[in-house]
Amino acid sequence: MSSLRFKRTGFVLGLALTLVVHGRVSDGQTADPLIGTWTLDVFKSTYYTGEPPLRRTITFEAVADGIKQTMETTRQGFNISETVKIEYTAKVDGKDYPIKNSGLDTVALKRINPTTVERIGKIKDKATETATMKLSNGGRTLTIVTKGVSDTGAEYSRDEVFNRQ
Repeated sequence: MSSLRFKRTGFVLGLALTLVVHGRVSDGQTADPLIGTWTLDVFKSTYYTGEPPLRRTITFEAVADGIKQTMETTRQGFNISETVKIEYTAKVDGKDYPIKNSGLDTVALKRINPTTVERIGKIKDKATETATMKLSNGGRTLTIVTKGVSDTGAEYSRDEVFNRQ
């Protein structure tokens, strides 16, 4: 009988360790694989319109109200480099949430599958940008394919590759 209890205890401890290692959280849900800090690999990225930034870092944080994204971008201008910080907090529910310091007014997140999230950006309630965020390479690479139209009517598109820090 004690042998069975020992085996059962070992099984439970092993299961608990497996859940922790694989990113399970205490309420039984899987931690979002986007959570973390990502650094742009400019050499693996393609900018079909516009110039690539000098640096771009995206941080996704799990918060009580969903996911908080902070993107810091450093661009080179007329002998000046400028860093812009864009932020939003949104649930992955397809509803619109405000975005700060962006040409967009709102964003809505929708999960396509376990490794893909789509972000729709709107200006004056009109969808103007789609960004598809896809994880690959065992969760170590994030590719964001963005297509949109600015408020001035200019089209833009880019395929950005990020590495997990």
